[in-house]
Amino acid sequence: SFVTPRTNCDVHRSIKLCPITKLVMSTPQVQRLKGLKQLGTTDQTYMCATHTRFEHSIGVAGLAEQLLEEIRERQPKLNVTDKDIVCVKLAGLLHDLGHGPYSHVYDGSFRNQLSKAERKGS
Repeated sequence: SFVTPRTNCDVHRSIKLCPITKLVMSTPQVQRLKGLKQLGTTDQTYMCATHTRFEHSIGVAGLAEQLLEEIRERQPKLNVTDKDIVCVKLAGLLHDLGHGPYSHVYDGSFRNQLSKAERKGS
């Protein structure tokens, strides 16, 4: 019998990795998330607070899969398929691909500057 590979996670314990998930995880675009901090500058105050966007994205993918499996079980009339579950799991895995380093810190600063520029132009 075939055993689905898993990865261990400090937050979510064990997450299933189907072949398509493993394939997508191995791409340079997803691997790049290993170098991006999920918690921004938090580790400057709390030195042990480390979590990458890669780890976060794997956790989101695992939670997405669990959620869809629950929906399938509790609401069979929705006809949730295995394909639906994989698609939502991949969406969870890929949701942070557009982020850069310290992106939320940058987003706040950028939005403030944009608001100031808009007020000056009004």
